[in-house]
Amino acid sequence: MIVNPTPRYYKIYRLLKQAIENREYAGDEALPGENTLAQKYEVSRLTIRRSLELLQNEGLVERRQGSGTYPIMADVTVQQLPADINKLLADLDRMGTDTQAKLLGFDYEVPSADVQARLQLSRGMQVQKAIRVRHYQGVPFSFLTTYVPEDIGRRYTQDDLVQYSMQALFRKIGMRAASAEQTLTATLADAHHASALAVEAGSALLCIKRVIRDANNTPLEYLIAVYNPQRFEYRMTLSPKRAKGKDAWITDGEP
Repeated sequence: MIVNPTPRYYKIYRLLKQAIENREYAGDEALPGENTLAQKYEVSRLTIRRSLELLQNEGLVERRQGSGTYPIMADVTVQQLPADINKLLADLDRMGTDTQAKLLGFDYEVPSADVQARLQLSRGMQVQKAIRVRHYQGVPFSFLTTYVPEDIGRRYTQDDLVQYSMQALFRKIGMRAASAEQTLTATLADAHHASALAVEAGSALLCIKRVIRDANNTPLEYLIAVYNPQRFEYRMTLSPKRAKGKDAWITDGEP
């Protein structure tokens, strides 16, 4: 058996760094206190303190005496690769048909600033947030968090989310997806991912973030999908193209 020698304080540092970079913490709000973090990750306060020191040395947090530890937000530019919307939606439909979903959470809430911006919502507007785990042949492979504007979310039920994919639900309520933007990156399993996907906390996972829009370019859904790479892979078919004197690869269906 291979034992991961990475110290626990370093694993927690990486998880906190990931949360900060994903803007899970608001820039004007302190991170949870050392006691709360120690309880969450089941370690000592000393371990948490060492993790926070690494974050501070990297310039990711600011520790204010008597006030707490605050994240320092940095702008990150991500190179996006466009994909054919028709093929994407067909793949999503097929996944919804061939797999089974378990609903872990279903709530209405005021979203974070990041989710609000992605869905182009006014401040104070609510979203329907759902958390699901998808299984294939009884084995969990994906952890899905979806955010949908409240007026759309009120048109389906919790049972619908278990029975249908989001794309099938949109059709069911008379809405049509027309375009999508998505990014693919690596991420680390936090405590929720680890428990749901049966992996160790800190394990490498594949993360897909996707915003789906209608024909009027209005966002319908923001999805954060995390996959166990041992049970899921993402494939695209590419073709070479030369334009303006430069060689490039494009996805099939792209002009």
